[in-house]
Amino acid sequence: MIKQNCKLNGQGDEWELILTRKLDHPCEDVWNALTQTDELAKWGPFKPSRNLTEVGAVQLSHMNNPQEDARQGFVLALSPPNLLIFQWGDDILRWELQEAGQSTLLTLRHKFSDRRMAPSYAAGWHLCLRGLTGTLAGMNMPLMVGSEVVKYGYRELYAEYEAIWGHSN
Repeated sequence: MIKQNCKLNGQGDEWELILTRKLDHPCEDVWNALTQTDELAKWGPFKPSRNLTEVGAVQLSHMNNPQEDARQGFVLALSPPNLLIFQWGDDILRWELQEAGQSTLLTLRHKFSDRRMAPSYAAGWHLCLRGLTGTLAGMNMPLMVGSEVVKYGYRELYAEYEAIWGHSN
């Protein structure tokens, strides 16, 4: 299942993690979960200082990781309800939503420079997307980010992704 829903492409200091999920909810609902501050805080790794519905700067505070400083973010481009591109620190997150009947095909493209972070990012996004799926279904999901990840299978997911992509130094 992991191999089908998560890929790693790149070389040197240009890497892209690509995660896909089919969500049983319309694009507009998924779009709101991605862009509305209060919705994003229910499942995401950070809480933005404003809704992600306009191009421009935004502060991104880490969820469940108070020792981490807030990072500067920047909404680079958007085309509601199908495309959101923003910068998170040095990384670029590209969220693509495609209507599939009553469902939505979500693709997250996370561009980053340190290959060694790939298993960590993949495991973290895996848990975030599990939270997004439950949140969209109306469930009161635990926040599976920051210091809480170990309670929800992060170590096992990390090991699985590391086994798929091999060790890198």
